[in-house]
Amino acid sequence: MSALALAAIRRLPPAAARPTRVTSSARGGAAPCCTRWCASPAASSASQASPNELVLKRRADEIAASLKQLEVENAELRAQLRVQNSLSRQRNELLTRSLEAAAKERELFQEQLVSLTRDFHALAEKFYAENLGWGARVQRKGVEGKGGQSRMAFRPDVEYAMKQPTHVCELAHQSLAELAMLGNHCARRERLLREVMCVDGISWGQAHEVLNKLDQFNERYYWIETMPYRLGITTAFISGIASIVLVFWAPVAEWYATEVAGEQLPEGVKEIGELTMNQVGTWTWSWMEP
Repeated sequence: MSALALAAIRRLPPAAARPTRVTSSARGGAAPCCTRWCASPAASSASQASPNELVLKRRADEIAASLKQLEVENAELRAQLRVQNSLSRQRNELLTRSLEAAAKERELFQEQLVSLTRDFHALAEKFYAENLGWGARVQRKGVEGKGGQSRMAFRPDVEYAMKQPTHVCELAHQSLAELAMLGNHCARRERLLREVMCVDGISWGQAHEVLNKLDQFNERYYWIETMPYRLGITTAFISGIASIVLVFWAPVAEWYATEVAGEQLPEGVKEIGELTMNQVGTWTWSWMEP
């Protein structure tokens, strides 16, 4: 039994203080007793006990109803407590996850800050290294004064010299663009390689393979397209040699003069061997020139 039920029972009046029904004989009258109340001594005691039992029963019913109400309220309170405990656990879990996420973000931000700081210092060093007046300077021995030849002068060290670009692929985009605008073939080729890398998403070495395939595709009809030029150059070269031979070489010049042109040797010359190379050229040019 709960404490509230015990308190309700304690509030009940004691048996001596409970009201009892008084009969007419008790009042001093001589009137006959009511048959319902005073038929006999046993009936009188029963009639006196019945109201007390009714009161006790009513009190017990009230206590039972109060207990049921208290149990209902207790169940509701327990349900509310369970709900509040569940909400509190969820809130605590949410706060815990939020704190963990905040801690991870804080670590990530710290790493990014360290990385940005390192990149900034590297960029600053590179900027200073590429600009005049920011390089490490070494004092030349035996130099005094503050003139242009006596001040501290820059002398590159091994580390700085190793950073010197040795190939066009090491140049930046701006430098390549400037060289390409000036007509540099290597710069234009490197820009084309980087464009292939960007479009196909491949490495620099793989871009060379793609460029070789492009060259092979463009040179499919190269010999056919350049054949007239090749024939013309070959013919001009042979004709130039033949003209020199026909003009200055005595045996060929004599054969051509007698068999083709119908010319005779110069007057006073019996054999072509008597003439020098220059004389042969003068003789052939005299009748060959239009």
